[in-house]
Amino acid sequence: MNQKFNSYFLIITLLLSTMACNNGPKVITPSSDKGNTEGNGIFTPDPATRVIPNPTTEVGNELHKVVVEEVLPTARYVYLRVKEDEKEFWIATRKAEINKGEVYFYRGGLLKTNFESKEYNRIFDEIYLISNLVSEDHSQHAASTASGSTAKKEIVVKEDIPTHTEKTVVHKGTIQISELVGDPKKYEGHSVQLSGTCVKVNPNIMGLNWIHLQDGSKDDFDMVITTNTFVPEGKQITIRAVVSLNRDFGAGYKYDLILENGTLVQ
Repeated sequence: MNQKFNSYFLIITLLLSTMACNNGPKVITPSSDKGNTEGNGIFTPDPATRVIPNPTTEVGNELHKVVVEEVLPTARYVYLRVKEDEKEFWIATRKAEINKGEVYFYRGGLLKTNFESKEYNRIFDEIYLISNLVSEDHSQHAASTASGSTAKKEIVVKEDIPTHTEKTVVHKGTIQISELVGDPKKYEGHSVQLSGTCVKVNPNIMGLNWIHLQDGSKDDFDMVITTNTFVPEGKQITIRAVVSLNRDFGAGYKYDLILENGTLVQ
């Protein structure tokens, strides 16, 4: 009887010892995933404050010819729904007089997705940001050489050489745009010097910068001049360039009158 009681007592003692060991302090082992700080708890970004930038993709530099289907102007920019062949899409460029139904050219651009226009309270799924948009009749008002010009008497000295010569003559002094437009044949093939304000520039087109110069002598007439030098809009310059007539560079760059190979004098 005593032997059986001793056996029961031993079993109970062992059970109590085991339970006491299991109720001891627990050891917390460090997580092996040390690099993940954005999983749960305080490290989880708040979806309300997390910023996800609009994806931007730079497209190629190929020449595009588009027809304007819709115009949405803003204070600084203009949104255009255009059509190229059978494809319709949106582009945005700096504010300008863009006419519906007309043809325009551009190169390259940046593709933006989910682009928000606060002015029109809308999201463009895809839109191309274009730096320069050129009209098909880009040179129309710059190339107009109306015979009704009130040109002043020439005050510069030049060598009298036949028209269409390849010889370049540097004129001494500066002439006005009205003089050049009034009698462009007189200056064809010659180098002339003009002073005025750069009112617009189309940079890096066909490897050249296309300056639009005004001097006030012929209202708001833009004299287009090509040059390798970049001139910012609004800058007063004096430039010397060669007079060319009936030049067609393609892509809407067609001129009855243009100055080429411009060099800044000051």
